[in-house]
Amino acid sequence: MNLKKSIFLFLALLFPACVFLFLKFFGKNEFAVQPLYTDSVPEGAKECGVTVVLPYHIPDHVKSTLFLTPDSLILIHFGKLTTGAEKQFERVSNEYGKAIKLQLMPASDSAAHLKTCVFFLKGRYDLVLVDHAGLIRGQYILDDREEVDRLLMELAILFKKY
Repeated sequence: MNLKKSIFLFLALLFPACVFLFLKFFGKNEFAVQPLYTDSVPEGAKECGVTVVLPYHIPDHVKSTLFLTPDSLILIHFGKLTTGAEKQFERVSNEYGKAIKLQLMPASDSAAHLKTCVFFLKGRYDLVLVDHAGLIRGQYILDDREEVDRLLMELAILFKKY
């Protein structure tokens, strides 16, 4: 009876170890930040009168003003930088200062049009991450620490630093 229990206990401990070793050597953890609006039309496109071809890329006339290089990411902030937003942006700059660019869009009618009809930002969202191909990678609230944490995590994934 003791031998039976010992064998069962040994097998019960061996199974998770074998699963762990299998996943360690043959498994691959890989995360990706998928671009937004690849499968569905963004909300607000019809109100703006924008014809969207999927996957959505920002228009060339807007893309040309962003000074994108083949390996760049750009953060575009709409509105005024508050003290809370400045602190959060400082966190991003300290981590990825030279790898990403920040472009500020001061409040104006053209910036409001870009915010709602090109980048499709809704409500409090005031920060958008765009890659070199003109794909929108994420939308964030710069004043919100949790949103900036999400931005930092997504940047780490994009730069494969996880």
